[in-house]
Amino acid sequence: MKRNIYYILIVFIYLTSSSFLFFDDERNINFIPYTSLPINIQEFVNKYFNDYKVYSASVSSQYTVIFEGGSSINFNRKGEWTSVIGNRQTIAISTAEKFIDSKIINIIKSKYKTINNIYKRSKGIEFKADDKEYIYIDYEGNIIKIKKS
Repeated sequence: MKRNIYYILIVFIYLTSSSFLFFDDERNINFIPYTSLPINIQEFVNKYFNDYKVYSASVSSQYTVIFEGGSSINFNRKGEWTSVIGNRQTIAISTAEKFIDSKIINIIKSKYKTINNIYKRSKGIEFKADDKEYIYIDYEGNIIKIKKS
């Protein structure tokens, strides 16, 4: 009898704890068809990432476009890109230079071979480059900070 109660208790704890993982009400992520995204997001993806194949799209507090291979782009509610995540893939510098100001991307091109992630910040753009450094460049083209990853 004690053994059965023990197993029931273990199953109850497992079900309770796993429900928190799978039913996160705060994030409320909904997967949607790519064509349901706002037009400006679709135009951005089609213009700058036309070599990538869209795998899925989602909406929560932001919009996300996920490509085959796991790379993704996050957009705010206005449809402005906020980050491009390589997810263990590289983002071609030739792709990034299409939508990032030349005075910023030229610094990256001169010092690094690859980009892994790009984050738009309030005062500039942060890159994870060559899978080893984070480089933060302001919108005027000045290096603010370089940090080893």
